[in-house]
Parts: sequence; C-alpha cells; structure tokens
Amino acid sequence: MSDVLTIQQASEQCGVNPVTLRAWERRYGLLKPERTAKGHRRYRSAEVDQIRRIVHWVEKGVPISQVASLLSGEQEPLLSADNGVPWAQARQDALLALETMNGRRLEQLLNSLLADYSHAQVIRELSDPLREQLAGSPSLSAHLALLEAVLTQKWAARSLSLSPKRREFGWLLVPVGDVLPALELAMVLQRPLWCLQRDVDVDALSALLADRQPCGVLWVIDRWPTAGQRQRLWPQQNQPWPVACWGRLLEAPPASVTRLTGDRQAVAEQLLALEGDRDVL
Repeated sequence: MSDVLTIQQASEQCGVNPVTLRAWERRYGLLKPERTAKGHRRYRSAEVDQIRRIVHWVEKGVPISQVASLLSGEQEPLLSADNGVPWAQARQDALLALETMNGRRLEQLLNSLLADYSHAQVIRELSDPLREQLAGSPSLSAHLALLEAVLTQKWAARSLSLSPKRREFGWLLVPVGDVLPALELAMVLQRPLWCLQRDVDVDALSALLADRQPCGVLWVIDRWPTAGQRQRLWPQQNQPWPVACWGRLLEAPPASVTRLTGDRQAVAEQLLALEGDRDVL
C-alpha cells in the first residue's frame, strides 16, 4: 500500500493543487482515483503518471479541455500560437479589471484559472508577465500596486492551508523586502510550510523554532539587505535545521546558509534535496 497516495501526497509529488486535481477528475474526467470506504481519494502509481502526463500537455500550452483527446490518442498535438490564447485573454481580462479597479473581478478570474491550472502556471503565464508589463510603464504604477495587493492577499490566504501538521517537516519562508515573491514561491511549492509577512532577527527565529522540529528556514530575497540587516538576519553559525536563501542576492551568503539558484520550480527541487540531506531524529 506504500505506492498509494492521498490527494495531498499526490499534489505535493506532482506540483498540482488538490482543488485542480478534483477539477480534472469531476469536470474533465481526466482522473479516476480509487476511493476508500469513507470516500477519500487514493492515487496509485498509474494515476500519478496520468497526472504528470496532464501536466506535460498543460505546460506545453494545450488547453485543459483538449487534453483528454491527446491522452487517448484521438488527436495529434497542435502546438501553435493559438494555444496561448487563453492566457492572452486572461491577461486582457485582468488589465480590464485593474483599469476599472475591480478587485473582485480579478479574484474571480484567478479562481477560475486555478480551477483548471496549477498555481505555478497561473503565476508564470498570468501574473509574472502582467507585473512585468505594468512595471515597464510609470503611468501604470497604480495598476501594478493594485494587482500586487490582490495577489498578496490571495496567496497569503491560501498559504495558511499549507501549514505543517504536528511533527511534519515544514519550511519557514522569511521574506526580505516585499512579501509577494515569498508567497508566490509558497504557491509553487505547494508543500508544508509557513510564510511570514516580514523578516525577523535570527535570534527570534531560533527562539521560535527551538521546540519545533523538524523544519527548515528559507530567506526569500526581494531586496538585498544592508550590512547591518545581514548581521541580524543571517545565522553566523550552523543551525540544527537546514537554512537556505534564494532571490536577488548581490553577494554570497554566510557559509552556514545554502544559496539556491534558478526559477521557482528549480528551488522546489533543491529544497527536496535539502530535506533528504537533513538528519532525521
């Protein structure tokens, strides 16, 4: 029975939110997990492989509504520019919501997309390019501020559901600068974690985590800290838990802190490696 996963375990292995897995099952008939006597979903290895195949096509830009025919071999993949239309339309809809200051409409758009696609893809295909577009025009700075406010509130609320259970390993994400990059990373990780809203001194972290094992700390750097800030933020000695940092680093962190590189998905893989390297008490 070790190869049978709960929906949360399947979600963590494949990087797909449980809500999205349920939508792929109910709305599109793409998944057929087994059920326990109490109705809980259970995913065997074949079903997990199916999830990964779905992710493969979705990541290539195929609309979720067309994935079923691809999986059954009834349709050849047509990877043309048209496959990007859902995201292009979503970005236009988001811009319209921002122009009319309709935060509720923007949240509805996010909910609609998250029902079919992973957080990682929604962030990569919608919010990342939209923020980049708005940041490139000073006259749209208010639009950018509104977008980031909605995203911050949305991801902060969702991150609460990722809180680790008792004795379950979890990462503590500590933002340095803006909290949004840390929250976006949390949404991509979709694994047990906490995400603070601001940075705290390393001594305060040590006190907080003294009785909370196992765990790890990840600093998400949006703004490079000053020399004084680095002195109070970074641990200068090895800690009893794994420590790492990722983001806009202008110089190497202390030797006691592992520097992570690459995009959000690469960070997820590196964190898994750090978890595997830790000593299990």
